Amino acid sequence: MQKKEKIPNEQRTAKVCENTQTSIIDFVYKVRLETFTEGLSTDIFTVKVLEVIKEGSLDVGPLNKQRTFLSHPHCRKSLGLRMGKTYLIMGTSNDIHRVDGPELYQYVFGESIWIEYWPTAAECQTKEHRITCLDMEEMMIQHQLSGCQQ
Repeated sequence: MQKKEKIPNEQRTAKVCENTQTSIIDFVYKVRLETFTEGLSTDIFTVKVLEVIKEGSLDVGPLNKQRTFLSHPHCRKSLGLRMGKTYLIMGTSNDIHRVDGPELYQYVFGESIWIEYWPTAAECQTKEHRITCLDMEEMMIQHQLSGCQQ
C-alpha cells in the first residue's frame, strides 16, 4: 500500500536504516513508473531507477536501469501508482528475485515494501508538497553523506 498520509522525516529516515530481526531495508530507490501491464494473476510495473539512495547487496548497479516490480491485481488500487510519476521505494532482499541471468531481477510489491509518492519539481514549488520534497531531499543527502549509523 502506498503511504498517502504525511510522513514525518524522522520515520522515513529511520526506515532507510531499519535493521531488525524481521526487516532489514536492503534497497532504497527513487523510481519513475515507465510501463504498467495489467494481468489476471500478476500486474507488472516497469520502473526506471532515477536515484539509488541505498544500494542492496543483491541487485548491484541499478541506477538509470529499468526494473520490474510484480504485484497481485487486488493490490492495484491500494498501490495507486500512476504512469510517469516518481516514487520512493524501500524494501528488503526478500522482495527481490533473480531470474535467468546476472542482471535480471524481479521485485515484489509485498507487505514489507515502502512506497511513497515523490512529487515532481513543479509540485515541489507548491505549498502542498514543499515540506515533503525538502524532507525527501534531506533524507537522501543525509544518507549519502553519513549512511546508516548503527
